[in-house]
Order: sequence, then structure tokens, then C-alpha cells
Amino acid sequence: MTESCTPATPEPRTSDPSELKNLRAAHADELSSRTRATKIPADSCSLYDDEALGGTAGRATAWLAFEHVGQWGRDVLDGSALGEELSGALGEAVSQAGLKFLLIRQVGRAGRVLHGAPDASGNPTHRVLYALCTPGEEKLYSFSVSAPEQLLELPLGNPQELIQATGAELMDSPAILVCTHSKRDRCCALRGRPIAAHLADILPGNAVWECSHTGGHRFAPVGIMLPTGYTYGRLSEPSALAAYLSLAGRAIPSLHGLRGRSTDTPVEQAAEVAVRLELEKKGEEVTSGGLVSRETSAAEALNALREAGINPATGPSPELSTENPTLEAARVTLHDGRAWVTFFERVTLEPRPNSCGKGPADAFSRELRGLYQL
Repeated sequence: MTESCTPATPEPRTSDPSELKNLRAAHADELSSRTRATKIPADSCSLYDDEALGGTAGRATAWLAFEHVGQWGRDVLDGSALGEELSGALGEAVSQAGLKFLLIRQVGRAGRVLHGAPDASGNPTHRVLYALCTPGEEKLYSFSVSAPEQLLELPLGNPQELIQATGAELMDSPAILVCTHSKRDRCCALRGRPIAAHLADILPGNAVWECSHTGGHRFAPVGIMLPTGYTYGRLSEPSALAAYLSLAGRAIPSLHGLRGRSTDTPVEQAAEVAVRLELEKKGEEVTSGGLVSRETSAAEALNALREAGINPATGPSPELSTENPTLEAARVTLHDGRAWVTFFERVTLEPRPNSCGKGPADAFSRELRGLYQL
């Protein structure tokens, strides 16, 4: 049994089930013909859409993406793609350097050849993307290597030395990486490839890459914006393009499908998304470096409300209590000094497969329970 690809949904702006249903229905017709033609098996993990996206981005403060046109295997460093010995050494090297390692390739036929700068003999080389994601200091670099073994010869743990050693070029526009890793999960391939193909039809060649597993294939199609580390899920072709153009042109993250920023904890990610959505309702947009989100305890967050003269009992969630073990909190500060306290509750969901074809597993959604401006 199969069913057509379900439409992407906006990040929930409400915790009310009926309002949430209406929001999702409002976007039911936004997919293009290319995505509509995709058939998704009924046991696919990405067919569930009741988990809030905010707070689900994988964690990484720096990324190293290596162009590889061969097979990727289930895990890019399991030996299938780069050989067991090299994979083991490279896995240790990137771990010590604090890097998230991905394999990438160009879209379609272009993904069968390498796109690095030719070496002295005119031979093709591997393109490498190196992204530093610290908010306010985001930078995306590109360099080339003749073979993956050369990565082990580089000072991966020292950004300045790495840039100097490779002659890395600072890119003046972001890149969007779309997960199409079929060996890891079929949803990423079935849903990700149409998105990547659509973007490649419109954007410059080096702006769009297919990539290996990034985390969260249950939210396929998934995209990562480098160098900010903003992560998106349940993408449609329009929302994927909007995500790229908004950051590339205005340094403002699009909110449709936003899961969070890879530099932040899950609660901090969810809090940033919630505050951005609240500001958007008032017609305000904030650049990628304009908000700082910091996780705190529920007790400290409630104390901040009391010091500000705010009684949570008069707000939307009078049940907020430090006795609730599933309650989480974060404080978000805007560049102009305004600040908010956010509360989230981990709500148990119906069990579902974490990967396609697997049995049901426990699941939860991080739901907004309170947002207060101090």
C-alpha cells in the first residue's frame, strides 16, 4: 500500500488541536507536481506529522562536508564508502575536532562527477565544504582535495590553520544540503531528491547539495542551511526555496519547517522558533544573529516571571509547575534588549517507527505551554 507524499506543514503556532489541524489543512495544496508524483509506502516513518518541529535539529557547531560520488553505505563512516581503515581514522579525527562529517554530491547527473578545482595535472578533485556556525561568526569555506586520505593530513581542529593550509575560499552565499541518504532511510531519498532537484533547477550549482544522514529522517524532506546550521523539516519545494532565499538575501531564517539551529540545545531551538513566530505575528523579522536563546530551569524561569511582576496563572498555561518533570524552559533575548521566557512540555505521542519499516517506538513532542515577554 502506498500514499501520495503528504504536504509540508508549518511549525505549529498553537497548541490547540483544532487550530493546528486548520493550519495544516491550509497548506495542503502547496506541493508541486514533481513532489506530488512521489509515492510513499504506508509504513514510512515520515508520514507522522504530529510531532512539533521546534527543538529537533541535530547538534553541531562546525560541519565538514566531503564530496563523494560513490556509494555512501548506511553510515558514511562504516567502511562502505571510504574503506574501513580510513573511515576509522577519519571518524576519530572529526570527533576530536568537534566536526559533524557528511558526504555530499551534486544533484542528478552532476552528482556522478567531482566538482573540486582541478589539480596541477588537470585531474578532478573532491569539493569540501567547511562551515563554522557560531552565531554572529558564521562562515562557509570551500576547498578541494585530491583524495579523502588528505583530510587526515589537515589541522581539522584548528579553523585558522585549516583555512590557511587548504587555501580555503570564503563563500559569499550559503549552501543548502538536502538529505537524500536512501541507505539510511528511504524517506530521505523519496522525499528529499525531488526537493534537491527543484532547488538545483533554480539556484546556482554550488548552492545545492545532496547530503548523507543529518538526523531526523522522520521529518523528511530535511534540509540544512550552512553556515548558520538552521535545520528544516517537512519541506515542500516552495518552502525549501524560501528557506534558502531568505537567509541568502536577508540573513533572516524562514520559519516554515524550521526545526532549530544546530548550535543550540533542543529546548533553546524550540524557544527561538516560538519567539520568532510570535514576532512574525506582529510583523517583525529578526536576522539570524538577532536572537540569543539560553536554556534554564523551570524554577528559574518562573522566578524571572515573578521578578517581572508576571503571574503565570493569568496567562495561557496556569498549570505551569516545577513539580512537572516534563516541563522545560528557556530565556530568549532580542538584540534590542527585549526578553521572553518560554515553557515547553514533553508530551507523549502514539508510538511510531523511528525508521522506515521498523516497529513502533516511544515518541514525544515538545509542545509550547507558555511564552511571556518580560
